Amino acid sequence: MTQVTGFRVGAEFSSYSELHREFRRYQRDNSVQMWTKHSRTIEAQRRRAPKRPMNIALKFAEIDYVCNHGGKLFKTKGFGKRPIQRTNKMKCPCIIKVRLSADGDKFVVKEMNESHNHTVPQEEEERLQHQRLCVKALRVDTTSVVSLRSNGAGVKVQLGEVAGKMLADEDAHSPARKEKCGQFKVNKTDLEKMVPTLAAVKDGTVVMVVNKANMLQAIYYQDGRMKQTFERFPEVLLVGATYSWAGLQLPTYLLLAINGNGESELASLWFLQSEERETVRQLLRIFRQKNPAAEGTRAVVVGSKVCNGELVTDVLPHCKPLACLAHTLSVFQDDVTTEKLHLTAGQQSQLLQILHSMCYATWTEDYDLLYRQLLDSNAESAVDYFHKTWHGSRRQWVEGFKHENESYLTSSLQRVQALSQRLAATVEDFSNVTSFTRDLLKAVDTVRAECDQRVLQRAPPAGLEDNSVESFYRELLTDFAFRRVQRELEEAEWVSFLSVEADRAWPVCRRRALVTDQASCQCAFRTSMRLPCRHVLALRRRLGSDLFEPSLCAGRWTQEHFLGGQFPPASLRERDKVQQERYRQAFK
Repeated sequence: MTQVTGFRVGAEFSSYSELHREFRRYQRDNSVQMWTKHSRTIEAQRRRAPKRPMNIALKFAEIDYVCNHGGKLFKTKGFGKRPIQRTNKMKCPCIIKVRLSADGDKFVVKEMNESHNHTVPQEEEERLQHQRLCVKALRVDTTSVVSLRSNGAGVKVQLGEVAGKMLADEDAHSPARKEKCGQFKVNKTDLEKMVPTLAAVKDGTVVMVVNKANMLQAIYYQDGRMKQTFERFPEVLLVGATYSWAGLQLPTYLLLAINGNGESELASLWFLQSEERETVRQLLRIFRQKNPAAEGTRAVVVGSKVCNGELVTDVLPHCKPLACLAHTLSVFQDDVTTEKLHLTAGQQSQLLQILHSMCYATWTEDYDLLYRQLLDSNAESAVDYFHKTWHGSRRQWVEGFKHENESYLTSSLQRVQALSQRLAATVEDFSNVTSFTRDLLKAVDTVRAECDQRVLQRAPPAGLEDNSVESFYRELLTDFAFRRVQRELEEAEWVSFLSVEADRAWPVCRRRALVTDQASCQCAFRTSMRLPCRHVLALRRRLGSDLFEPSLCAGRWTQEHFLGGQFPPASLRERDKVQQERYRQAFK
């Protein structure tokens, strides 16, 4: 019997890799793009035909390949509000069916229908994602072209001429990015190259952390502006990490403080050779030694398994660690699985729902109710896991417990992620460590300049009456704090009380019972923000007290504290003069 060669009916293949290789050659030679519409594994086929011989090494018993335009036409269920919709499905009849041979030891092409109900021009085929292949010469040339720091369009044109075919943008960047990322992976020698650039910064502090073998493990960096910022706003510290900077694999911890205008400012930068628990512990100890203001820190927000609440409590015992909400939910999703805790799918779904609701519990009663539901779930392994890992530290990860003290309603590390993305966007791709360090410091200065510019361009809101409560708070507070207090003043109009006795009252609250007096309240806004809440303002209005009370506002939110150490008085006076003239002209 004559052996059929190529990808034709009757062709045989002794392995899946050989079949896949011939299939890809068939697509390239015939200018078609196909996909696997149907497949059945050897294990599944054995359940249907247990006595049939089948070679387990082949992996599959049935495979159907169809054209990229094959399949049923898409039928919309909408109402035609978005009529311009595109689909590849054109009911193309092209199909290739591959089955096992009679002895179950080979693949055999059983059926081929190569007719199409559409045309595929050669130039269109070259645009298809799976057919855009770069030859070895092109991959070698990519590195030399990118090393010249050409822009994306220029690189694509040059590489297209080398390849002799049309390229997409990702073809011009992906090969070089892979080689560059491997070439510039940071090692201990590269990490040392950062030290001279960091040490050259005026008023900068650079500390190198080494292990017992005297090998560099991390670099602690803090400049004068970072230290000054933390001295003035030490109450809440956010500790988050980013692991890649434009091709450099460099774990970097960003420590942020929240300034008086509600914006994030860097307090320190840690560059690590590898993220190890003991290294992070040493860096946190150095931060406490270099910053006496750390004794005034009330809360530290963390979000990793390396830098967690236990580590923070060990180094900063006077601080309350707060777990990042997104990290907590992610850990629940990873740990509560059918494999790890030996659960059924129904139990897993039920437990995840309970645990997610626990994260958002607003008060003790809500948490206790969900805790009882967890105990009643009859999942002993999950209950043991929860008691061992989460129940004892519930005041660190339950939202209602986080804001019992100063946290400024911060429950996640979104600020760290946003700032790291802004910094990474200004760092040049595939730069060496020295140029990366320079770019990063320039990016930090740029972010600071933008923050300062927003303060100097402060525009007073229109519509505030002179000598009103809002105008007094406006003169006292920063923009961020004033907007929060202004909202509470508006909501205070709708607050009612269950009862009022002397200077205490019990406002109506749908979430939990509250006790309020003229200076304090148990609500999350008052305890977390240290600003007058709607309940305090409503009670003061009811008792006839003045709604404007500066002592209700923490000093960090005042303009005097925020601007005093950051801007010279002359620049602020000039800002106010320009703004007054601008609005005087606008309202003539």
